[in-house]
Amino acid sequence: MGKIIKNVLFDGLTWDLFIKDGIIEKIEKSNADATFTSTYYDAQGLLYLPTLADMHVHLDKHFLGEPWRPLQPFITLPKQLKFEKEMLASMQSSLGERASIMTELMLKQGTTKIRTHVDVDPDIGLKHLEAVVQLREQLKDVIEIEIVAFPQQGLIRSNSMGVMKDALRNGADFVGGVDPAGLDRKIESSLDAMFELSTEFDAGVDLHLHDPGHLGLYTIDLFADYTVQAQKRGRTAVSHAYCLGMLSDDEINQTLLGLKEANVSIISSVPIDRPTPRAQLLLDSGVKFLIGNDNIRDAWSPFGNGDLLQRGSRLAEKSGWVTDKQLLRAYSFITESSLTPQIGEKADFMLVDAENLQHAMAIAPEREAVFSKGILIANKINQKKFR
Repeated sequence: MGKIIKNVLFDGLTWDLFIKDGIIEKIEKSNADATFTSTYYDAQGLLYLPTLADMHVHLDKHFLGEPWRPLQPFITLPKQLKFEKEMLASMQSSLGERASIMTELMLKQGTTKIRTHVDVDPDIGLKHLEAVVQLREQLKDVIEIEIVAFPQQGLIRSNSMGVMKDALRNGADFVGGVDPAGLDRKIESSLDAMFELSTEFDAGVDLHLHDPGHLGLYTIDLFADYTVQAQKRGRTAVSHAYCLGMLSDDEINQTLLGLKEANVSIISSVPIDRPTPRAQLLLDSGVKFLIGNDNIRDAWSPFGNGDLLQRGSRLAEKSGWVTDKQLLRAYSFITESSLTPQIGEKADFMLVDAENLQHAMAIAPEREAVFSKGILIANKINQKKFR
């Protein structure tokens, strides 16, 4: 038997959604006199929003569920990496418990897809990966989790090729990397290693790139070239890419053309304390742009709450986007679904108290209910679940 979600607001009207096997089967205007033989959920005129896709997060590195941990100021990257390892080793809860806490929080906020970077290196082996793979299996019916094998200590610097191969054999979907110049100190060797792994295991590549200015730009140019040579168009991404926010339009235009031709995505956490790739320029250049929360209360920062809708609102505000068209476009960076329900799509959506999607993008309201494949996974409305 199917399910019905009645009195859902979108396009300025209330509608009833008919769901079968996790798919939206039919959409009809709400009728107060209608009677239903299937079980139904009354949305009470709350606004429909598609669920969210967080494309850069670290399920294995946060401190949620732990007592407050004071941090130290960032001094140098090697010292910060050492500090992070010490902090993670001192956690009272297991990695699996903490990964579950964060995922549950993100689900309640309407995120039903995550790309998580998971640390691997010769010291920790696959411990982090195994916990996240287990969580992915447990939650496969309600959330999609992509896993990036991430050599946080540097792919070349930490001699992680062997453990990266093990990770890709045991559940990782993407090859990770970090700062081929600033951390590995060998740009070409680092990229060679990433794309060698990508080719051997038919995996995508997602590179953390913090290196600034023209050094970062040169790395991106090479990354795009490697993507084309390895025939990985559409399967690679550069995360952070601060350099694209540091240089003038004229200085980066050729790089943007290369990114478009190679179909490389740029992924940003929209930081407020450092340069950010200029979203409008990326869009105008045809470069795919995605958003993620990145660090959430961890060894790098005490800030963050996992709410991707807030992060998308920050992007719009930081970019100066105020028109309805711009706000709608901003929402498209945080979801993989249509902005209004469509017959044949998965019934992945959330309900909020807002007038329309633009209003929701501006105020990032609480999620009153969240559905994944028609399954109610979070519910604040003062009523029984299904009747």
